[in-house]
Amino acid sequence: MSLNLTELVPRPGVGKVGKPVRVRTNFFEVSQFGTQNIHHYDVTIDPPSAPPVLYRRIWNAFETSHSQGVLKGIKPIFDGRKNVFSPKALPLGEENAMQFETEIQEQGSKRSGGTFKIRMKKVGEVNMQELQLFLNGQSASIMVLDVLISSLTTQLYTTVGRSFYIPDNKHPLPNGAEVWQGFYQSARPTAGKMMINIDTSATAFYESGRLPEIVVKILGRRTLDDLRRGIPQRDLVKLTKILKTLRIQVIHRGEKKLKYKITKLTPASADQTTFKNDSGVEMTVADYFSKQYNQRLNFPFLPCVVVKKDIFLPMEVCEVLPGQRVMSKLNEKQTAEMIKFTCQKPHVRANKVQQGMSLLKYRENPYMQQFGVSVKNEMSVINARVLPIPKLSYHATSKEAVFAPQGGAWNIVGKKVAQGATLGSWAVVNFVGS
Repeated sequence: MSLNLTELVPRPGVGKVGKPVRVRTNFFEVSQFGTQNIHHYDVTIDPPSAPPVLYRRIWNAFETSHSQGVLKGIKPIFDGRKNVFSPKALPLGEENAMQFETEIQEQGSKRSGGTFKIRMKKVGEVNMQELQLFLNGQSASIMVLDVLISSLTTQLYTTVGRSFYIPDNKHPLPNGAEVWQGFYQSARPTAGKMMINIDTSATAFYESGRLPEIVVKILGRRTLDDLRRGIPQRDLVKLTKILKTLRIQVIHRGEKKLKYKITKLTPASADQTTFKNDSGVEMTVADYFSKQYNQRLNFPFLPCVVVKKDIFLPMEVCEVLPGQRVMSKLNEKQTAEMIKFTCQKPHVRANKVQQGMSLLKYRENPYMQQFGVSVKNEMSVINARVLPIPKLSYHATSKEAVFAPQGGAWNIVGKKVAQGATLGSWAVVNFVGS
């Protein structure tokens, strides 16, 4: 059986209509690739199904503790899940596989955060010369480059996917949230060149600081005095939904600022929530803090946060830690403020992209140095054309039926459509990611 293949129609030429111009793009050229093969390892970290942020902490601890051991000064890169790429072969024995144990410390504390097992096994090598040939836009070498350019930012900044965020120019949003400026980076193959695409990004985080003040903002109150009569049940349900799983630190034990994750709120206030102490005596949380820490609560009318199984903490001894992203849908007021923050003129956006490039510090990146990869600091400049404004045609009986819009807008007063119709049914097909 013969197979007839249809020949693809070649491009007839380059367009010439319009005014030729030169424009800057938010793409930065990769000027140098390493010539050595990259060694690819499969990594399994216990516990399974943990979030990438924990896996990265474990890997960073492993890299620090074994920098002069099995790594011998080599700077491998980790994608946060299963893949490690190394510019040199790691000494993992005859079977190219080995298991390690590493310990992490709780953030901001010297206490142990646990001991974890890391199993590594070599699965192959990646030829970085693939990048220069551009044989396959989904090649493993492009994956290596994506992991490489993000290797340092995941250690220095709060990251979400391929974007990283900095709190320096944060902007407040209604109801206890704030928007952080961020930057997106991705390796992109283009005609004859490999580029790094850098763009601005923004996302919402919860405000950090004293929990009572944040509760006031979340509930849309003016001051804490508005809550002295208690929090209505409806608001308490809303508050619990937002605060649940937020990370906090306690401030009533001096320098020993232990960190916890909120599991829920107590239904009653701190001066009405009771428990049994070590002696079996039942007492309220407010009384306990007064006797144990000589601290009279300023806001005993607020509920307590519950951490772990049955530890009750008054809100005023809790601080919300920074860098916790808002995962729920923003409300209308928050969305409006977010749009104001992200709406930028082209030259402002270009300057911010250049600022992001400066933060990335590709030239000083020790991982990129070992992999032999360099990126130009200047935006790529390409040829473009400003096309003539197309004319619009309305019904012949309309006032000024045929015209060219000015500034991308026009007035429809006195205009009739050429042919009216009723749209009985319609559909939308989204091909993004296909």
